[in-house]
Amino acid sequence: MALSSLVVAASANAQTTDDLFNGAVLQSIQVTMHSRDWETLRANFTSNDFYPADVTWNGLRVRNVGVRSRGLGSRSGIKPGLELNFAHYSSRSEFLGLKSLVLDNLTTDPSMIRERVAMELLRRLGIPASREAHTQLYVNGQYAGLYAVVEPVDSTFVARTLGDGSGALFEYHWLQPFFATYLGDNLDIYRPLFEARSQQTKSTFDLYDPIRELFRTINDAPADTFRDAVNKYLDLESTLRLLAAESFLAEWDGVLGYAGMNNFYLYRDAATGQSRMLPWDADHAMIGAEYPLLSGANENVLMRRSLEDPVLRQRYFSSVSEAMQSAAAGDWLAREIAAEAQQIRESAWADPTKPYSNEEFDAAIAELTVFAQKRFAFVAKQIETLR
Repeated sequence: MALSSLVVAASANAQTTDDLFNGAVLQSIQVTMHSRDWETLRANFTSNDFYPADVTWNGLRVRNVGVRSRGLGSRSGIKPGLELNFAHYSSRSEFLGLKSLVLDNLTTDPSMIRERVAMELLRRLGIPASREAHTQLYVNGQYAGLYAVVEPVDSTFVARTLGDGSGALFEYHWLQPFFATYLGDNLDIYRPLFEARSQQTKSTFDLYDPIRELFRTINDAPADTFRDAVNKYLDLESTLRLLAAESFLAEWDGVLGYAGMNNFYLYRDAATGQSRMLPWDADHAMIGAEYPLLSGANENVLMRRSLEDPVLRQRYFSSVSEAMQSAAAGDWLAREIAAEAQQIRESAWADPTKPYSNEEFDAAIAELTVFAQKRFAFVAKQIETLR
């Protein structure tokens, strides 16, 4: 079925994804589906089964959208996170050029703004990161709570941010603590860790041999050739910029997370064969103003060996300084936290399904305010000591 027959516009003004992800506006999304399907989705929230629905935003209505429960630790039958898949029932369908959208239920962060602030800073730094905005979600006319509408990391995202989405995209899945160690020759070990999100018809060897060789090289390359050897498989410049930004943001559950690598995608360029990491799910960022800058660095083989290389060490700390300066410029971080908190406060207080109290929401916002006040001095001292 053609896209034109699926989207009904109630407004003459053309809408774009920039309008959808306009953070200056508290968005509103309406989902209309059979009440029995909605109750089944909530009852079976651990399932990935899709249900048909109509989705309306800003006067645009999309019919026959696939809706499913999503998330890992955030899965909930009371306030389910949702994927809106416009192409589920018709592969040619899309909405504003998007094949899907994520509606983050914001259940793991009482402030409900950590991820959006973090992603905004990453984009300020030129790091490809999902666009996000807060939205009030209505299901069958009833207020279902405050959500974040999140741009998914897929081939459309990669094409928009990197200029070409024809390469191989993998979603990293945390299955057990993994610190960029070499896991052995068997390619089947890498498949569950790195789920192919594109080029699924390619052979296991074509998809996973470069990943196996990346981690072999990270662990086995001699110190004097480490930089060039790893850079053949992984763009170290962009990787260190991401790691530096996450370090400044006190990202507790990122690439250098407390339980090993987590919350990223790996994209391998079709022309060069070189991969880069793309961030995802930053709802544990800004965990504490005095969170150590190099937390998790020694355990992670990639980071530990990068810091042992004088050039890469200098690049990392320079990138941390850049992140700090960008967040401090014009008091950006404090202003962003205050603006987002003010924008969502009434909707957050009124959210009937959030798993925390209004007092806990206010306390979490206060913690982020303190983070913005104290993080800069702490990181500056860490750079001075560790550089």
